[in-house]
Amino acid sequence: MTQLAQGGTAVGTGLNTKKGFDVKIAAAVAEETKLPFVTAENKFEALAAHDAFVETSGALNTIAASLMKIANDIRFLGSGPRCGLGELILPENEPGSSIMPGKVNPTQCEALTMVCAQVMGNHVAITVGGSNGHFELNVFKPLMASALLHSIRLVSDASASFVKNCVKGIQANKDRISKLLHEV
Repeated sequence: MTQLAQGGTAVGTGLNTKKGFDVKIAAAVAEETKLPFVTAENKFEALAAHDAFVETSGALNTIAASLMKIANDIRFLGSGPRCGLGELILPENEPGSSIMPGKVNPTQCEALTMVCAQVMGNHVAITVGGSNGHFELNVFKPLMASALLHSIRLVSDASASFVKNCVKGIQANKDRISKLLHEV
């Protein structure tokens, strides 16, 4: 994603641009951002395909799938108090229920799973964008960049929040676990 097509002009040939412009603009962007931007070796590929965006989004999609599983496992293990597994005691961030006294709502798990669903949706948009690089130009890059940045921010912020507001406060329900272990 740090390979820039700038200087390739409309289709990657570099026709009608000054010699060395591509290298100079990449160096200027790298200096400004403090990131390792370089000029793309193959400007045709850099303009037509955005595989690095799709691959990066795929990694975020995998993380989202893992986080979804973790959040749901914690939610189910913390279900109760009268029925459910009840092997975990979740932090009481928003305690109580109008219809189930003693219930702790798994709001942090629910929030994380919604974020995961959004990241998965963003991945679909990025995948569609990546597949629409017709001939020499892919005009979906703004959509792809926006969705990718959104996913990065969501995964980062939601993971930190989940650790702070849920994971750090989880306790094993030793009485319930013991009871389940000794039932015949």
